Amino acid sequence: MELKEILESTFHSLPYGIVAVDKNNHVLLSNELGRAYLHLPSQAGVSLIESVENIPELDHRLREVAKNKQNPAFDLLAIPANGLFLTIRCRPISQGLALSIIDVTRSKQTERHMLHTMLEAQEEQRRKLSTEIHDGIGPLISTIKLNLDALKLELGQKPSQQALKMMESMSELLQTMSTEIRNISHNLMPNVLVDFGLVAALENLCHRLNSSGKVQVNFFHSGMRERLDLKQALGLYRIAQELINNTLKYAQANTINIQLIKHPSSVVLVMEDDGIGFDPAQLEKAPHKGIGLQNIQTRVKSLGGTFLLESQHGKGVLATVEVPTKNGSV
Repeated sequence: MELKEILESTFHSLPYGIVAVDKNNHVLLSNELGRAYLHLPSQAGVSLIESVENIPELDHRLREVAKNKQNPAFDLLAIPANGLFLTIRCRPISQGLALSIIDVTRSKQTERHMLHTMLEAQEEQRRKLSTEIHDGIGPLISTIKLNLDALKLELGQKPSQQALKMMESMSELLQTMSTEIRNISHNLMPNVLVDFGLVAALENLCHRLNSSGKVQVNFFHSGMRERLDLKQALGLYRIAQELINNTLKYAQANTINIQLIKHPSSVVLVMEDDGIGFDPAQLEKAPHKGIGLQNIQTRVKSLGGTFLLESQHGKGVLATVEVPTKNGSV
């Protein structure tokens, strides 16, 4: 067998895709896996940019390289493409560019499964803690209140002014404690989400925030005619909770606007506030990124979605989460 035949045989039997293009982004050669991963026609000479418009991240980077004529090397890690997750690495060659393409769908699915398992364990702990709080501490507060009412009767018709003040103070504290425990229990496991879906749960959350008088929260939804899968709904609800908590803790905002929009193959959660904002670059440089932000990123990753955080000093924060629905997931 001649050297050329050996090289051709090796090239076409590689366990990953290879596509080489000239300086005008026309395909010079490709192996079978490369064509299959990118859905390329078999003939050489086709435009790679025009052929990968259905893979937005790759299309964007190739156009960027063609426009700037600089920094042709790039790595796209585990991007969704044609029903798979692909890692695509681009490097310059003498005549143009060479792309190596690896199918990482299985490892991506394994990662998502592990994240799902971890988050489900967390939710199970939340459910148990919520039940214990509701069934354990709640009755104790009710018993204390009954004893306080009985004490009023024991003191007669005209208790001392000091005793009356103490009982009123205790009654107020019990009422505050009961409200706080109810809120904690609800945050741990929102039964309204399970019973009535994500829209009702977010409406309830916004109502409770507005009742506090600390901030004005506006909620809008569109296209949410059908209920989401419970895992997706719970994930988006937790993300909304975390975003709101961050806003209340750091943003000094007066208004929060929340949007939930259903598209044919995805659902988008958008949250915007009018707070003091921040510099995202500084956040990336911080030695320890906020736990809340890490929790959001973990949940978004477990749902196979994307998370975009935009902000400037003095111009608030805009957070966008997009999660594929069942008919649009990869």
